[in-house]
Amino acid sequence: MSRQIKNVATGNLGSHILAALVSYGSFNITVLTRKSGAIFPTGVTAKVVDFSSPAAIGLALQGQDALVDAILSPNPTVSIGLINTAVTTGVCRYIAPEFSIHPKYDKTRSLPIFRGKAQIYDHLQKVANDQKITWTAIPNGAFLDWCLRTGFLSLDVINKKIVLMNDGTRVFPLTVLPAVGTAVANALARAQKTRNMHCSIYSVQKSQKEIADLAKEVLGADGWEIKNQDMEKVLEEALSAVAIGDYSWPVVGDLIRSSLATPGYSGLFEQNDNDLLGVRPMSDEQVKVLIKEISDELKSGPQ
Repeated sequence: MSRQIKNVATGNLGSHILAALVSYGSFNITVLTRKSGAIFPTGVTAKVVDFSSPAAIGLALQGQDALVDAILSPNPTVSIGLINTAVTTGVCRYIAPEFSIHPKYDKTRSLPIFRGKAQIYDHLQKVANDQKITWTAIPNGAFLDWCLRTGFLSLDVINKKIVLMNDGTRVFPLTVLPAVGTAVANALARAQKTRNMHCSIYSVQKSQKEIADLAKEVLGADGWEIKNQDMEKVLEEALSAVAIGDYSWPVVGDLIRSSLATPGYSGLFEQNDNDLLGVRPMSDEQVKVLIKEISDELKSGPQ
């Protein structure tokens, strides 16, 4: 008989995943956190845990059915430790920290910032092949709403500036953060159907230029400053910086943007699991509404 997932623990859980799990209404949620004082929704249990201590993690995971790992770090040590402790405490499902490009892209995984993910994934496959735990991975491409807010894709909606990655026409998947949360909740609720699966999701599959064109439609076509950037050169410079120990955010960003813009490093999700995980693709009109909302939000500043 398959084991129903009821009790869910997570370390460093993103707020959107937590919100989706809470709204689903059928999970008992425990958040594993490094520091006390954080405020969580009613009904959510918080446990302060030393993530360097297997014993402490083991106590926190007692009685849990699933563990959601949304840790963002190039260092695989913590996640590998979580997997090992999850196995020893009887956790049956591990949601892998694969909220990015699909693991099949070996060239991307070879980049310094993704090597940690590759190590976590390889270790997870080993313990899963030994039938010690089951897993689900949810590749979602880039985070559309976060990219628009931060200008991460070199699209500045406030100052109307665009730096095209090469010619900006390479298409890749993007997903809004609430949809990632919905996907995680549904992956746990439909545990048998998502057992040992890569479940690819997206809100849109578009190029940087297509998103910029939608921004022009909704924010006005006049006054945009547009430049181009040679992403092969960007990649070379970023790798040189990493080689001397520079893991600053601009360098990490250049590596990620290069992987999105360069053939062989990423690509469309030719198959997807949107229906299975309850993720609805966004229309152009919905994307334009999102762009306008984020633009207005940024213009108004912190509330």
